[in-house]
Amino acid sequence: MRATKSIIWLITLAIVAGIALFRLPVKDHTLNNQSPNQNTEETKTQNTEIQSTNIVQPVGGGGIMPEPAPQPIVNPPKAGVGVKANAPALLSVKNCLGQAGKTGECLDALFGQFFDGGGTTQEALAQTREWEASDTDFRYSCHPVMHAIGRETFRRHPTVLESFQQCDQTCHSGCYHGAMERFLRGNLAGNDEAGHITEEEVIAKAKTACDSNQPTRFRFQCLHGLGHALVFFLDYKLEKSLGACAALSDGWAQSSCYGGAFMENVFTATPEKRDLSPTDYHYPCSKLDPKYKSDCYVMQTTRMTEMGLSTERLFEECEKAGAPEFPGLYKLQCMQSVGRDLSNDARVKDPKLTSQKCEMVDGEERKACIRGVIYALIDNTWDGKYAFPFCDSFAAFEDASFCFEASGAYLMGTFTKTREDLKSDCKKYLDLPATCQLTAAN
Repeated sequence: MRATKSIIWLITLAIVAGIALFRLPVKDHTLNNQSPNQNTEETKTQNTEIQSTNIVQPVGGGGIMPEPAPQPIVNPPKAGVGVKANAPALLSVKNCLGQAGKTGECLDALFGQFFDGGGTTQEALAQTREWEASDTDFRYSCHPVMHAIGRETFRRHPTVLESFQQCDQTCHSGCYHGAMERFLRGNLAGNDEAGHITEEEVIAKAKTACDSNQPTRFRFQCLHGLGHALVFFLDYKLEKSLGACAALSDGWAQSSCYGGAFMENVFTATPEKRDLSPTDYHYPCSKLDPKYKSDCYVMQTTRMTEMGLSTERLFEECEKAGAPEFPGLYKLQCMQSVGRDLSNDARVKDPKLTSQKCEMVDGEERKACIRGVIYALIDNTWDGKYAFPFCDSFAAFEDASFCFEASGAYLMGTFTKTREDLKSDCKKYLDLPATCQLTAAN
């Protein structure tokens, strides 16, 4: 049975971003701070050096076109969702499961009718969880049913990101598998004779996964989700997944995809599969080809924090981010990652506590930390709601000015905000908006 063959491809995305995220071409990017055992991802962002690529994206070499953090791709089962009256009968589902060679087509017909009648993915998943809880036989054979739900979900939410946001990890994450089957194979997805999705098929299809004519922020979401999906479908073979991203058409697209892959490697719901080291703070960045290291380090301090490092120790390790012959080559990307990881505190606590941590380093390192914070904060709301109060909390005028300027540039470049929009945000979110209005809007 096709579903049995493909059960080994665990796919449970964790977007955040968002994942959240979209940006303009730039050299760096950020991703909101999340502890690896959190289920939410926030956006990744970029640096101020805009690359010469003509596409936009967040992480890695991405740029400046973020969007609100995408829903975590690894979603817990939705609570409180009821079962739809027109849900398929368990007996009919079992009948399909007994039709060797026709199971997929039979299940697609059942759930296609359910969705056509107004049913939703969440309702379908709720129904299958009920069956799992009450029927042992179904619990053992539920995975192909999840595939069918995922295939029908992709019909109605026809992008990787949109369909993954509807799914959760019910019964070995089969909904994600089915969505990718539909994406990869179209109408042949439910054909039991189509066989297992090979690595070659996944890699080839990845090249056309995301429409280059989409608005930047939406294309980024697709590319970032693709990075997650590749890691899942290639069974957490990180370097093979990055190689598939590298086959995309341009540097910005590649970087966006890399970001999703690195995030999945840290945030996966199956931590035993992660390609990480229990002792090396710089792994996997330390082992990768140089073309992947910049994007890797924009995510790496999340792993360092998981390993127990304080903010002070994170900055110390960032000084070593590079290669043996070029220590510190990627320290600014790493410092930006620290800022991204600190950004949640700036949202939920006194932002001065976060600015004081960026003040622990000087010069370009401090600027990188500031960028990491503001990119993540702006990705969260698409305005200055959190970023401007953070900038206003700096003790030194030059730090506050840099922060406001970088925030304004990011908002105008990525979210097409006007100067009047920025002035309005300054007034809305600050008691004393003069410095913000002078710097952010100029």
